[in-house]
Amino acid sequence: MIKNRTIWLGFMIATACTIYVIESFVMRMLPFPFLRIGFSNIIVLYLIIHDKFWTAIVVNIAKSLIGGLITFTLMTPATALSLSGGLSAILIMFLFYRIHLGLSIFGVSIAGAVGHNLAQLFMVRWLIIPNTNVFMLTPILILLGMVSGFIISYLTLIMDEKLNNIRLI
Repeated sequence: MIKNRTIWLGFMIATACTIYVIESFVMRMLPFPFLRIGFSNIIVLYLIIHDKFWTAIVVNIAKSLIGGLITFTLMTPATALSLSGGLSAILIMFLFYRIHLGLSIFGVSIAGAVGHNLAQLFMVRWLIIPNTNVFMLTPILILLGMVSGFIISYLTLIMDEKLNNIRLI
């Protein structure tokens, strides 16, 4: 069992960064390199469901900055998009989880993923394409957020079960 909080935080950051970087490099080889499932958000959702809001914030910021450094996108709009989407998702998931609207982890994750995509869309409008036509992508991004949110929540449940079995926290 990991008893030292610094080591545990380092483990969470390292895991999120590793997933972020691998997904980034794999997606660059595909026809739509800007699309991501967001597998590193498994770590963030895991932290949210374990009432570790501030740790989720730290992990998200670290993975966006370290991941941006490793993938050579640190000083590009990609990092701003990653940070804004991730922080929006964390806030939405935390609120939905704490308000107890009757949503399962699936509903919380889907809300966070959709919020993540919409926050990024607003940032694209503000930073990259100063035209309201970017909002034509809204239905597609909502659908993609629903799919990725479902996938992330399913994988988070598996991770939670595995970590409980090896008693890391």
